[in-house]
Amino acid sequence: MKRFLAVSVAVVIALTLAPAPAHADTPVTAPSQLEAVHVSDTGADLWWNRNGAAAYDVAEVLAGGQWSEYRRNLTGALALTGLTPGVTYTFRVYSVPKPGLDLANSEPSAPVTFTTLPGPDTQPPSTPAAPTFSAVTPTSFTVSWAAATDNVQVTGYQLQRLFGTTWATVATVAPGSRTYAFSGQTPATAYTFAVIAVDARNNQSARSTAATVTTPGSLTCQVAISTSLPTIAVTVLVQNTTPDPVTSWSVQFTLPLTISITGAYNATATRVGTAATLTPLPGLTTIAPAGGVAVVSVGLYTVTPYTPPSNFSVNGIACR
Repeated sequence: MKRFLAVSVAVVIALTLAPAPAHADTPVTAPSQLEAVHVSDTGADLWWNRNGAAAYDVAEVLAGGQWSEYRRNLTGALALTGLTPGVTYTFRVYSVPKPGLDLANSEPSAPVTFTTLPGPDTQPPSTPAAPTFSAVTPTSFTVSWAAATDNVQVTGYQLQRLFGTTWATVATVAPGSRTYAFSGQTPATAYTFAVIAVDARNNQSARSTAATVTTPGSLTCQVAISTSLPTIAVTVLVQNTTPDPVTSWSVQFTLPLTISITGAYNATATRVGTAATLTPLPGLTTIAPAGGVAVVSVGLYTVTPYTPPSNFSVNGIACR
């Protein structure tokens, strides 16, 4: 008998502690943090947080002291259009649960109230901060800037570059990006940029304070090809525009199979198939900083038809 009573008490305790099942009168969690953003004269956007158990949300509008359904099948956002300028609106949202969860509709969210602008937006965005630069190399860099603000919404940015004394838009950037990468630029060159913010009515901010980035120097090269067929002479001038000496360099180029190497000056000439290389002789591998130069050349002999050598570069940087 004592054992039977102990088992019965354990069963009662277990039943008491077990979580109660959900019933249809248990509501799904209500949406939260309902807010109105981008309020203009005829529109606005509603944003809110929703529960994962909700199948969809329903927006209600308050009119004449009564709540009425405005839009359903929503999932956290609603774009309001066709509103009347200078009118105050109040909205709230509730959630409808997913089927099979045995839950009821949620309570409505806290309402949000806003007033549309009395007329078309004429206020420009705030002036963006001066741009900044990153990932700067001799031929590339990235321009970035902080977000501007607007009484309705910033819809984009114009990235402008100063050419002499004239500003010109070089890129139009979406509001969520605020960054732009440039490549193929010239080493040891100064570039000046500024930013203008734009809203949906094309109101433009004042131009930001200008900022300048200077690409570091690099190796550059120039090629001269002299022909007196069937002989060819190629001379390459390499210049170091960096502030530091360059101690390792070579010239690469494409050499057709119809052309053979007859000799080289200040360099050793080698080839693998059509890929040829001029490597400076020992003692000539260092090029002085800030404008130092080195000259190498190669003699060639061709058979007809003549196809000139091409694609000259120094350490991967294309020659002129």
